[in-house]
Amino acid sequence: MLALVDFSFEFAGIYLYKNANWHIKPGEKIGLVGLNGTGKSTLLRLISGDYELREGNMSKPSNLKIGFLNQDLLSIDYQDPLLEVVLQGRADLAALDKEINRLLEEIERTADVNAIQHLTELQDQFGNLGGYVTELQDQFGNLGGYDWHAEAEKLLEGLGFKTEELQKPLNLFSGGWRMRAMLAKLLLMQPDLLLLDEPTNHLDLPTIEWIEDYLKTYKGTFVIVSHDRLFLDNTVNRIAEVAHQQLYHYKGNFSDYLEQKEERDEMLQRRFDNQQDYIRQQMAFIRRFKAKASKATAVQSRVKMLQKLDKIELKDDEKREMNIRFNIRTTPGKTICTLKDVSKSYDDSVIIRSANAQVLRGDKIALIGANGKGKSTLLRIIYGSEPHGGVIEPGWNVETSFFAQHQLEALNLQRDLLNELGTVDAEYTEAELRTVLGCFLFTGDEVFKKIKVLSGGEKSRVALAKTLLTRANMLLLDEPTNHLDMFSTSVLADAISQYKGTCVIVSHDRTFVSNVATKIWWIENGILREYPGTYDEWNEWMQRRGPETHIQENETPKTKPIVTKDNSDGSSETKKPGKNRLQQLEQEMAELEKQMETIRAEKTLHEKRLTDEDVAVDFEKINAHTQAYQQADTQLQKLQTAYDAAMEQWIAGAE
Repeated sequence: MLALVDFSFEFAGIYLYKNANWHIKPGEKIGLVGLNGTGKSTLLRLISGDYELREGNMSKPSNLKIGFLNQDLLSIDYQDPLLEVVLQGRADLAALDKEINRLLEEIERTADVNAIQHLTELQDQFGNLGGYVTELQDQFGNLGGYDWHAEAEKLLEGLGFKTEELQKPLNLFSGGWRMRAMLAKLLLMQPDLLLLDEPTNHLDLPTIEWIEDYLKTYKGTFVIVSHDRLFLDNTVNRIAEVAHQQLYHYKGNFSDYLEQKEERDEMLQRRFDNQQDYIRQQMAFIRRFKAKASKATAVQSRVKMLQKLDKIELKDDEKREMNIRFNIRTTPGKTICTLKDVSKSYDDSVIIRSANAQVLRGDKIALIGANGKGKSTLLRIIYGSEPHGGVIEPGWNVETSFFAQHQLEALNLQRDLLNELGTVDAEYTEAELRTVLGCFLFTGDEVFKKIKVLSGGEKSRVALAKTLLTRANMLLLDEPTNHLDMFSTSVLADAISQYKGTCVIVSHDRTFVSNVATKIWWIENGILREYPGTYDEWNEWMQRRGPETHIQENETPKTKPIVTKDNSDGSSETKKPGKNRLQQLEQEMAELEKQMETIRAEKTLHEKRLTDEDVAVDFEKINAHTQAYQQADTQLQKLQTAYDAAMEQWIAGAE
């Protein structure tokens, strides 16, 4: 379908690609991955023709239809209605439709003398005009024209647009919704090769899942640049990795790629070690016998053999080694805050009604769901910056820090990055600040950039870094992974998991949420719901419920949720478990105790092994045992949280 052969490309004097190769075959579903700045988006622009390839060759059929979704589309000022913009994705049908309608109007105006004369001219030009229109209509139908509008509306509905919005001018929508419209336009176009640059940006979970389902059955070929690991796992069957100015190709999805990459690196390391042993042996022979005339021929033979040897080179992983930790200044009380009958409405639209919940010390709560359900509003309510009904009772000794997009306005445009982060706390050293900035993709001399020259995404990363440096014991984070690459998101997830404070996080990154959350909040029909478990557990429970099922008064997830009963006056109260449920809770607690005992033993074992002499001198063993210890600790915390929640329910029912 398309081949890039021995191509090189430099940008601002730096080569992103050097003698690289890539062959894209029909039907391939490719994930293009790599660290930020390695040239993924640039490569898509080369393929689309936005950038000119000057070194190397690109071959493709002349009639290859390419569709390219990129962030620049947000800047186009479309004043046409949403539906009309999307319909232009099939420009061939739009042109046919326009021509058919024009000719039909000509036929209808035959009472006008001038129109009759013009009609005669058209008939002379095309022969039988009615037959010509019929021919165009047949062509229109064969190309799918009669399903054209319906398909466009179906795509827009799947991407979250309402029927009454279809005639609204596109430029009146926000940037995220305009990007959805551009995606719908491309999907309607059904190009031979679809290029998607961060398609999940600005999308909520239901829409991301809808796109996944759509791409699973997509008949064409596509290349996706994405930092969403789960999205890639669910959509692609090939991975192309950009690293060291080259492209490395793997079969399977992203998880398969990680396994193959590890196997490849291990095999390359073994080959390198074997070759180094061989070289040392030959060099030892040469040094030993180079002065002996009787061995001169053998020595020269080995010298030539080493000169011709195709040496294996190990390239350092471009991934930065970082291990950041965010500390708290003071330890708060057990209860961080309590929501009592909290309500919020905009005009006649109820966002939240009679919400009752507690945030406890150490909670890592993910607030998830579709856009427009009130997630960000609830964060602002908890922070105290959003008017609301009901009461938010703060806990003892709680210090809160809030990250949202509006925090960008608080940045001092005249400061450089180091000085701006230094304003958070004078105790941080420059090395510590550089480490944090590196995690957020600012390295080398970039730390001396002025805030005023940064892009919106870069400012967002600086604001997030400042939030996490405050040493607050309560963090409210609204979409913290936007503008981060996959590695930085992983580092952030690890830092938050190890964070001794409490978090409430709004995020649509499922991998991030899976790695961080110990509780799930979501808003359903204006009611705040809570599931005291991981995202994977919540997702499994939701699938058992079914998409159209609503929580009933007597429904309880298997893993211990807080379930509220909606009273006629709009208030809520906790429903006590019955006798059968108490027995079930006792069994769950017994099982959890067994699991915790096993994990504690495993944790103790790894802790002991880290003090052994044979481990202390072996970096790989230290790293392996450290990771295993941390994983055991995280798992133990989750089990303890589940046990505490089950115990609370048991006590409530036993009283």
